Amino acid sequence: MASQKAALSAAAISYALSAVAGFANPSIQRGFGLATSKSLLQPPHQHITSLCMSQDTFIKRPDDDDTVVSFVDLSSEGEKAIDCYIDSVATLNNIEYTIGTPCDYAVALCYFESDEQLVPIELDDALMDDIFPVAEGIIEDEFGEELVLLRTPQTLTLIGELEESEMDEEEDDDMDEMAEDTEEEVEILVSFEEEGREYHLVRLLDPILLVGKGGNEMTRVLLTPEESDSVMP
Repeated sequence: MASQKAALSAAAISYALSAVAGFANPSIQRGFGLATSKSLLQPPHQHITSLCMSQDTFIKRPDDDDTVVSFVDLSSEGEKAIDCYIDSVATLNNIEYTIGTPCDYAVALCYFESDEQLVPIELDDALMDDIFPVAEGIIEDEFGEELVLLRTPQTLTLIGELEESEMDEEEDDDMDEMAEDTEEEVEILVSFEEEGREYHLVRLLDPILLVGKGGNEMTRVLLTPEESDSVMP
């Protein structure tokens, strides 16, 4: 499989979520059950009350936890879902949120602008309706049942096992130069031309985090990116 690295602007990927610095370092979060210096000076009964009233928590799951939960998108036409491993669980204002990472490869369909900027096609863009079936067919023709491209909520996913990237040093240097002023990296998996424009199916190398709530033991209701910002601002 021919593959190479290219750069993708983080601002252009509306459906790619990033980790929160406050979650990664809970010591800077006052709302997560941590007593401040002022509260330590309060009488004991007031201090206990303040801790009991603080219900906000953040629990990181062990890296080897392979629990799979289906994040269901109820806002789309027809019920769509994406399987995720549980990364962490946050409780804010007495509401429990599950933060997950897709079980399969997170991918995107993109094209290059004239300034060599790689632009992703938004999932709800009419262009996606035209290009996704083409890419889906190419993956099926080239890889059969080994790889399957899915139009899952908030990010496309690729099911199967990808071969390790093999790039020589010259190609790697060229991609590094292209990525100097960007915030995210992608790996180009497949390139094809449709109606005079070249498109690329790329793998997103930075972690994708999705947020859900409610549901049952094996499901969560997927929050929109805007709703997720209130949990992971």
